[in-house]
Amino acid sequence: MALYQYSLLTADAQVSLARQVIATGRLGSIGGMRVPQFEAAVAARIGRAHATAMASATAALEVTLRALNVGPGCEVVIPALGWISLGAAVTATGASVRVASTREHLTPSFEDVAHLLTADTRAVVIAHLRGWTAPDIARIAAELRRRGIPLIEDCAQAWGAPGAGSYGTAAFFSTQTYKVVATGEGGLALCDDPELASRIRALAGDTRVRTPTPLWRGNARMPEISAALALPQLDQLDDLVQELRSLQRPAAELLSTIGTVLPGDLDAGNGTHVGVWLDTPAAAEAFSSRLADLHCWRPTVGDLHTCAAWPVDTQAGGWDRYLDIQIPYTDRHARRAFLDCLRRAIKGVQA
Repeated sequence: MALYQYSLLTADAQVSLARQVIATGRLGSIGGMRVPQFEAAVAARIGRAHATAMASATAALEVTLRALNVGPGCEVVIPALGWISLGAAVTATGASVRVASTREHLTPSFEDVAHLLTADTRAVVIAHLRGWTAPDIARIAAELRRRGIPLIEDCAQAWGAPGAGSYGTAAFFSTQTYKVVATGEGGLALCDDPELASRIRALAGDTRVRTPTPLWRGNARMPEISAALALPQLDQLDDLVQELRSLQRPAAELLSTIGTVLPGDLDAGNGTHVGVWLDTPAAAEAFSSRLADLHCWRPTVGDLHTCAAWPVDTQAGGWDRYLDIQIPYTDRHARRAFLDCLRRAIKGVQA
């Protein structure tokens, strides 16, 4: 067995909870029990006081920005690598996007962010990419806190990564199909400040929340069935991470023979990917071509994860020597087959 769609591991439990939700007839988040259960479980896991489940991670970011009073005339810094909807959420508020270059760990350092900060900066978004926590996140959080600028953590790819979601003023997670906790579509916004949490919940469409002043409320609510699909996966997450890391380690050892492996500290991630920087773009392309039987990702022209494909004016880039490989959940036989395939691809490059 080799699974890349990790949600299949808990399919039976998901079906059971979904049946229960359907039987109650309470399919919406208001009046249901699975959405608040999921919110409480995620908040407790990440160590935040409040979590609001929503229809998508993009909605969670946009609503959080609005709750922070980001709008026309404001600027928001986002990383040059991250899903395109980061910028879409910012521009939906009327604010302007500024793009921070990334370094060898695919995320910005504080220096990459600092020179973009202006009197109009109202938030900075940092993405924890490819399953591990951004290495400079603690410093970025401290420096922004000192300047009174909210940090929002993009944890869409970081379920189970230690510390992810605990540094910023707010954070958001994704439950989109290809995430470690997957419901098809969905997301959550997390924070500690009760006033901010109330504004987020109200703007997301919870009509039960009172606010000091009237505001327009949209509808970005997560339905009950999505929460029911997520709960068994959340219960399984620690075991999944442990299993993935056990295969990630030998894969990283193999890849270290041909390049610089990411993450350097495997315990800083959730085990879902192992990345490698090769010496040249040609070497990265050649190695990628030998990995047809594995799930790998290499930033290429037109990839919507890269700022080169966004409607922004920026010179950021330089990812053409990088690629990473997704770690499957496997039985013993499939584990050997995965590592053998990786060995053959490495030998082909070395030859």
